[in-house]
Amino acid sequence: MKKYISSERANLFEPNVYIAMIVKISGCIPEAEAEQAVRKAYQANEATMSKIMLDEDGTAWYEKMEDSGCRFSREEDSWENILQKSEKRPFDLKDGELVRTFMTEESSQTILLIHAHHLAGDGKSMLIFINDIVDSLDGVELAYKPMTLMDRQFLEKRAKLMLPIKLAIKNLNRKWRKQGRSFSWEDYDRIHKKYWETYSSQIEIKTCKVQEVKNHCTGGVTINSCIITGLLKAHPECKSAGIPVSVREDDNGMSNQTSGITIKYRYRCRKSFVENQRKVHRKIRQKIKNKNARYFVLLCMTLLPPTLLDGILMQTYGCYQNKLAKRLSLIMGYTGQGGSDLGVTNLNQITIPANHNNFQIQDILFIPPKVSYSKRVIGIASYGRRLTICHHNMIPSQSIS
Repeated sequence: MKKYISSERANLFEPNVYIAMIVKISGCIPEAEAEQAVRKAYQANEATMSKIMLDEDGTAWYEKMEDSGCRFSREEDSWENILQKSEKRPFDLKDGELVRTFMTEESSQTILLIHAHHLAGDGKSMLIFINDIVDSLDGVELAYKPMTLMDRQFLEKRAKLMLPIKLAIKNLNRKWRKQGRSFSWEDYDRIHKKYWETYSSQIEIKTCKVQEVKNHCTGGVTINSCIITGLLKAHPECKSAGIPVSVREDDNGMSNQTSGITIKYRYRCRKSFVENQRKVHRKIRQKIKNKNARYFVLLCMTLLPPTLLDGILMQTYGCYQNKLAKRLSLIMGYTGQGGSDLGVTNLNQITIPANHNNFQIQDILFIPPKVSYSKRVIGIASYGRRLTICHHNMIPSQSIS
């Protein structure tokens, strides 16, 4: 049975939808042992044992392979430079290259850099993959984990779209059937090349103690709400924040099971930080509790023609001209500059154990994907007592045509 790409289809032609995880390990792990552990982790997950198929009509799906197309390599460079080089190379999805794992050494540390296409899974999936690597290094036998994909049937059991929205989407589908087209792997390569000729990646990492942030949380406000409030304060021009939300249901496999919510809020300078963070926290909780709001984005993705979602990205980066795609790219925020003022992803407290038989994990960093509908993208992760905030920015090198 084919596993069709549906709710996550917008990721297929997105030219910078890559997740990076950096694992810092004390001491030196032999390259052969590290490679063996990574390859066992690939073999243990359906996502990393699959390639992406793209038909002439635009239908796309995962197809299982006998051998993984994901890569492992040893590099003599800093992880920052390795990442910069990797992100400029499009993932060879049609041959199953959904994840690249790099090994390097730095200041008596072994560094593992996992660079993954979002179609391999969400941030939680990357932690599952890292945990598999760690278990394999410890000699643990890994269990095979299938993918759980969220299609229209899956989502409609959990939430509903309002009738006017369904009718509007139906009208869009009718128009696209008349004027749209499908896109190929050549278009995939073309949009990636155009994007990375236009932008350069910039990563800023700030660290602090988890307790320092907790000290600013009052009245049941979470660390996540507190940090988002702080970001809104630091950027007073921002009026909204997009927040990925996990909709994973007792599933431990690699796949993209993340939806998103958006809150509208501008920091009130005349109010105290405590008052602001309570309002931000309340808005986030209201959206998360509302099932229709929580699943809204994913449901819409499953109802829109897949080739229209491809066309929106192609239009955004000057690789295709179509009035309907252009109008929707503006409505959805796919403008090349971004729709949400802030995009904040928090992996929360990472629970992978630090102490192991022959090594110790010192830190795990999370660099979020710079999606086209957010101007500023921030990734947050806590490991042990340390909290890391990563700003993933794109610096334009020339104007988009």
